Amino acid sequence: MKFNLLKIAIRNLLKDRVYTFINVLGLTLGISFAFLIFLYVAHELSYDQHISEAENVYRVVADFTLDDHQDIYSNVPRPMGEALVREYPGIKASVRLFGYNGLQVHEGLLWNEQEDYIMTKNAFLADSTYFKVFRVPLLEGDTATALNHANSIVVSKSIAQKLYGTESALGKRVGLEEGKEAIITGVFDDFNKPTHLPLDAIISYRTYFSAADDFDSWYGAHVYTYVRTTSTFKPADVNNHWQAFFEKYMKSTFDELNGTAEIILQPLTSLHLAPEYIWEPYAHGSRQNVQVFTVVGIFLLLVAGFNYMNLALSKSLSRAKEVGVRKALGASRYSLAVQFIVESISTSLIASLIAIAFSKAILPVFNQLTGEQLTLNFLTDPLMIGGILLIGVCIGFISGIYPAFHLSSLGAAQVLKGVHTRPSQGNLSIRKALVMAQQVISVSLIISTLVVIDQVNYVRKTDLGFDKENLVLIDLRDETVRSSIKKFEQDLLSIPGVESVTRMNDVPLSGINEFSFMVEKASGEFESVPTQIIEVSDNYLETLDIELLAGRTFVEADSGYRSILINAYQAKYLGYETLEDAVGARFKFPGEKDEEQRTIIGVVNNFRMVSASEALKSLAITYYNGGRRFMGIRIGPQNQSETLAAIGKMWKSYGATYPFQYTFMDEQLDSLLGKEDRLYRLMVFGSVLIILVSCLGLFGLISFTALQRSKEIGIRKVLGASHLTLYFTLVKDFLVLLAMAFAVSVAVSWYFGNNWLQNFVLRTDFNWLNPLIAAMATLIITMLTLSYHAQKVIRANPVDSLKEE
Repeated sequence: MKFNLLKIAIRNLLKDRVYTFINVLGLTLGISFAFLIFLYVAHELSYDQHISEAENVYRVVADFTLDDHQDIYSNVPRPMGEALVREYPGIKASVRLFGYNGLQVHEGLLWNEQEDYIMTKNAFLADSTYFKVFRVPLLEGDTATALNHANSIVVSKSIAQKLYGTESALGKRVGLEEGKEAIITGVFDDFNKPTHLPLDAIISYRTYFSAADDFDSWYGAHVYTYVRTTSTFKPADVNNHWQAFFEKYMKSTFDELNGTAEIILQPLTSLHLAPEYIWEPYAHGSRQNVQVFTVVGIFLLLVAGFNYMNLALSKSLSRAKEVGVRKALGASRYSLAVQFIVESISTSLIASLIAIAFSKAILPVFNQLTGEQLTLNFLTDPLMIGGILLIGVCIGFISGIYPAFHLSSLGAAQVLKGVHTRPSQGNLSIRKALVMAQQVISVSLIISTLVVIDQVNYVRKTDLGFDKENLVLIDLRDETVRSSIKKFEQDLLSIPGVESVTRMNDVPLSGINEFSFMVEKASGEFESVPTQIIEVSDNYLETLDIELLAGRTFVEADSGYRSILINAYQAKYLGYETLEDAVGARFKFPGEKDEEQRTIIGVVNNFRMVSASEALKSLAITYYNGGRRFMGIRIGPQNQSETLAAIGKMWKSYGATYPFQYTFMDEQLDSLLGKEDRLYRLMVFGSVLIILVSCLGLFGLISFTALQRSKEIGIRKVLGASHLTLYFTLVKDFLVLLAMAFAVSVAVSWYFGNNWLQNFVLRTDFNWLNPLIAAMATLIITMLTLSYHAQKVIRANPVDSLKEE
């Protein structure tokens, strides 16, 4: 019986190949791309899930408020972790981490015993308790003692092989930066599962920081801190007793700063999609992107399912006689319903099998869109095949259940008498609702995509207060180059194409240190002002093309932080009527005496040191002509490859240990917009797919509509109706549905688009041209889809449609 149902289903699918092709193609596209989207979503949600008892691990972040100004840091004061272990019984262990070359700078060089070096991009200093918190197993070595002593290092398997080949690296020496050495005390397997904190090398914290460095300073965000808790611990346990902890350890410090402090415990498995706080070691994923991609995947499946339902309902008249004959021969309504559901599931299963191969073929393109390196191996992971087939079965069953019960409900006598020659009103209402739902989804996605594109383009084109074009950035981590930095700069200026050179400790748009300073207001009183601070060398304003609005720039005599430049935002905040009035005002670092105060020598145009999602803030620029962390080189627009090659050659000529690496400032901006770029790329991709699948459905739907109304069109044609009149007779219902869908889509897109734009300080307005563009695009695509069959019916000889069968 079951085999017979399947055989009949396949026979019916082969009988109408066009109908089957449209259904299978639409379902294949929907299932394959929806599967890839859900694969991406599952990947994003799997971060750190492989850590043993990950639910008991938290990151501690600092929430500081100074003078009513709140900042949340991804790190905390050095003493925090151990104090939490002492004060809260539910917290069993803590570990501090610090980047190899600075808090969030985790790149660096490692040397083997033959003085050959390799670059590692994921190296951190860590306490000996690292393995108690993260429980990473070692392939070689003992987790209980691996990091107990200074000058110890634990490396990944791949780093060990790069340093010492196939021989065991355990016990071998490794050269570290700043002239230090360490012994390899452990080797762990490479981190090949998603984690927010990938590691290649873990260096004992005491290698670079002695116990004397653990000063009892409770202001500042010095180290990344993680804690492992008992299974019964709740973050609320800390919040409920925080005031006592604060008064014991931190109150005296923060009273002096007119501030308060709290901490936030972030579950380890939530970190990848959590908001990014100040000084994050790595960029996070985007929870919003994951939600949008999930919705796009669901929409794809819905549109593919709607297509099937619509086509099945449209085809119901052509199968009405079949139902009547089978009922007359004794078939029950239940058996007919099962037959049609089997056909539906068979169609979706065929599409699912094709989707397995198709999703594998298009995975490289999908990886480019998402920026991930997802893999599909159906042989080693049969659950993936099961997942696709399950999606197919569910779509087939859900999409086929209403058409099946509709068809099986037709009465044998009425059908055989010809009563059911036109679709019922209920059938039409369902079809119209499905078509409208498809169009709402399509138009909403198009408008939303245009909003995202507008925002990305707006940020790219916004005046950032400096010239980002042709500005090359070099990391000055190499000690050999830094020791001769003045001569190196002079030699660079002799290279054709190099226009200007400067140094700085922070790069625009990358984040910056912020402190509260005592600054003289227009009234003559001092006020504590949260201020970003950056240290620069000669020619900073000239190289970045930042406008000096009042006063003067730095000269050699200003070295030593005695002179300050501020931005126009801070001058206005302090109440000065003109920018010139702010020149000469006094500026004090926290805790300084009056005789140690600085002087504001100039006011510069506002320029952004933070991303587009953060507000413009007060900024102070100090002058220090020693070695700085980054070098900015302004080069000419012509022959840039030759100029960069000459700079690299100059770098090597100084005996630099570090390889010459550079980036352009405009690339820095592009990297900051990575999440938005991925969002709009995938939304464009999803919109195109949904429109394509919708068009397939419309194409099939108009073909059946035209067939059903062929006699009506023939009569109208005989009575003298023009081709244009006949054309609108066929398509007017679709145009009405499109207009209704457009109205709903505009409201939905405006609401969600405006909410998304609120995430940005630099943001564009909702462009009302976008709905018009979306409407025109959808109208043109829909009309082209409908026109083929409409014209075919209109041009047909009316005699053929009016003659008796």
